[in-house]
Amino acid sequence: MGFSSSSVLLRSICRKGVVGSSSSNYHILGKWWWSRSGASWFNHRGVGTATATTASEAQYSSPWLMLSPELEGGTMSTKFYSLAADSIVRTPSSPSDVIRNRILACRGSSHGWLALVSPQDDDFFLYNPISGRHINLPSIFNLSKFPPRLSDDEDDPIHRRNVKKFILSCSPDEENCRAVVINFRGGLAVCCPGRSKEWTLMFDERRVRSVYEDIVYSDKLKLFFLLTNSSGIETWDLGDLSSPKFVKVDAVDWDEYYFISPIRRALSLMFLSGIGSVCYLVVAKEEDNLLLVVRHMIDFVGPDGQCFDILDERRPDYVRGDDVAFYDKLDKCPVRCNYMTIGFDIWKHDPKNGKFNYLDSSSLGGLAIFVGKHSHSVAIPATEFPELKPNSIYFTDGYNTGELDGRLTGRSFTIGRGGHDIGIFNYKNRTVSPCYYPCDAPSLKPILPGPIWFYPTPTN
Repeated sequence: MGFSSSSVLLRSICRKGVVGSSSSNYHILGKWWWSRSGASWFNHRGVGTATATTASEAQYSSPWLMLSPELEGGTMSTKFYSLAADSIVRTPSSPSDVIRNRILACRGSSHGWLALVSPQDDDFFLYNPISGRHINLPSIFNLSKFPPRLSDDEDDPIHRRNVKKFILSCSPDEENCRAVVINFRGGLAVCCPGRSKEWTLMFDERRVRSVYEDIVYSDKLKLFFLLTNSSGIETWDLGDLSSPKFVKVDAVDWDEYYFISPIRRALSLMFLSGIGSVCYLVVAKEEDNLLLVVRHMIDFVGPDGQCFDILDERRPDYVRGDDVAFYDKLDKCPVRCNYMTIGFDIWKHDPKNGKFNYLDSSSLGGLAIFVGKHSHSVAIPATEFPELKPNSIYFTDGYNTGELDGRLTGRSFTIGRGGHDIGIFNYKNRTVSPCYYPCDAPSLKPILPGPIWFYPTPTN
């Protein structure tokens, strides 16, 4: 999308301020759209319409969407949605003893394995939902006080098990596999699954410590790339845990980014305080390119698609409410709000000068990119799997995916909001379409715990 065409779009957006409503008539910028031929962009499919198969029948395929677990016969059953088969895939009916009748929270999905943590005993392990195998990891407890700081939050059990990111470098059956975790404080730790008794903590008091936000692994370079909150991309060699090597750091020029990005330019004219971004690092395996994927969200969108500003008290019909609702003085009822993704920007790393170059709508090269909270981000050539849409970003919720907690009742229940922000963003024509769940504003409902991406492999 060029700047000249977006200028017309910006006037429409700022005048109406509506997003993701089936009655809107707008060109698309993320979920701002213009209905064509009177038809809605969104296919309101029910979550029970797909046929079911068993996970044991699955072979190497495109990613599956791991759905919220359901209670069946006294046991929590895990289900997946297969993009290839357009069907529901069920795990074996007899789950492993390691997960049966336990309260568990998923903290990562990588290379066909799930990283699960028990809030009752801080047990942390890998679980393969297809084979039923599990591999122990060091307890998550010793990560709660790392890195050291003056705070008492390490004694909070919720914080202790709240992992920002977890990935594997390869299958945990391989001897050179590394499991890497970013904890709730932004600290970095690594171990060898099934072999390490404790986490190796990456901390150097001689230099300013970075707070890490995301991580990805390059199989070709045998290096980990980490995104920091100080606009840097660090490179680490963790092949030898007794002597981890910090390689280099490249900076991200956010001033240039905000100037170039058409989405950020549009959002800046809306003058909304509730605008958020989430960044992901992705390695495109075919060419081994490092990509920086930036996701843009509006925090407060009503069921009719109207955007709210929680700091704006000048609206005649609404007054400020809590963080998810505004009060309609005319109808005398709260207006429930959800956050929604409205678009993405992608930048490609140039290893020669260390800079990131902006990719326009024609430069994605047919990739299908998968991102979301608690999932290993991947980029796959859509030509490998005909069911995938080229030049698209498949996204699950980037914020709160819900917590499973049993401290008070001994039973599983959910806290928080979210899990609903799921869809497919076409980077070329800047449209959003649904991925199993509806993605228009009137249909959004909390999904707790939120769906995440799962990557089946032949070794499962």
